[in-house]
Amino acid sequence: MSLPLILLVLFAILLVGLLAWALRPPTPAIEPPLDVFEALSQSRHCSRISQILQTLQPEDTEYLREAGQAALMQTLRKQRRQIALNYLDRLQEEFETLLEISRVLALLSPEVVGIEEIERWKLSLAFAANCAFLRWKLRLGLQTFSGFTLLSSMATNIARQLDAATTRIAETAARGSEPSVPGPGNLGRL
Repeated sequence: MSLPLILLVLFAILLVGLLAWALRPPTPAIEPPLDVFEALSQSRHCSRISQILQTLQPEDTEYLREAGQAALMQTLRKQRRQIALNYLDRLQEEFETLLEISRVLALLSPEVVGIEEIERWKLSLAFAANCAFLRWKLRLGLQTFSGFTLLSSMATNIARQLDAATTRIAETAARGSEPSVPGPGNLGRL
């Protein structure tokens, strides 16, 4: 193959990739400000990580092999991997929602929310890459414990940062709405 042909093929692949990325379904936007606080108060998928990890333990279904039910064991493991894949999809959606919330909070109060747009992009990229890697590991039947723990930790960290940011926003709003109390120096002016 000649160099121009290789470059043409690479350019075509790049264009197809960009087209596929552009045609992906849009993420639902969160409307500020009430939906943000409602979305933050919802339960988190990352709190269910221990149950998912338990279902993926090979020892959890090993008794079926000992009982002579190897086919049932394989079916059960396959179903549990599918459940873990669905959980991974929900965890990724939750993480994207948390990133969208951070964008909205940054618009509402830029001095409080410290996650910059480039940092959100890096987090999103790292999370998506780890999710893709974990999906392949699940499909191949490999051990995935550290992958789930990492993703859950990332989602938990951003949720904690957002909780702290909303607390600071609420404190700032409460300080701004407190009635001014006349101090000893202000009594003579009343």
